Amino acid sequence: MRVAVAVARCVGARWNATGVHTVYFSMLDDFTKATAADPDPDTQRDAVVWRGYVARDDAAPLATLFRDAVLTLTAPHYDAAQRTAWAAAADDLDAFDARLARGVTLVAEHVGKPVAFGQLFPADHVEMLYVAPGWTRRGLASALIARMEALAREARASTLDTDASALARPVFERAGFSLVAEEVVRRGSVSLPRFHLCKPLRAVFFSG
Repeated sequence: MRVAVAVARCVGARWNATGVHTVYFSMLDDFTKATAADPDPDTQRDAVVWRGYVARDDAAPLATLFRDAVLTLTAPHYDAAQRTAWAAAADDLDAFDARLARGVTLVAEHVGKPVAFGQLFPADHVEMLYVAPGWTRRGLASALIARMEALAREARASTLDTDASALARPVFERAGFSLVAEEVVRRGSVSLPRFHLCKPLRAVFFSG
């Protein structure tokens, strides 16, 4: 009898199967076409559309979104010094642009303005996930995670992991991620707690 058991292997490992980049980028068009999401019937008349990151053009608006999200939304979990150090990651716009151009960065846009974005880099790691203040609790973060998970599955990744903030952790856990470890990272002289989370994507078969 063969029994399928989903096993997470997220500690100290990165998936690097042959052909990952070929599959990874071949799926990009399918997940970055400007497809309409369901609009919020209470406050929004127009739909959110999903598209891929446009180098240079998107850098400044996404840097603004990033700073606003960090400085505003994470306030219940991080003090002012921590938020300022974190938000400074977007100060060098060229470096921020180069960072977003790696892997796959998905952008949620409303009436020409980005309202959320997420990055999958490498193919088994959610590197970034941010939603603009005023656009939270509309399912955008969950939708981004679902899209990035689908890309990871198409790339035949066995797991999907992330290093989440205290704010983002519950969103990932609702999407099926589990805590692997609590970590502390340095941003200059400031320490920031974060949570390494992982989700198994493929079943491992055992014979018996």
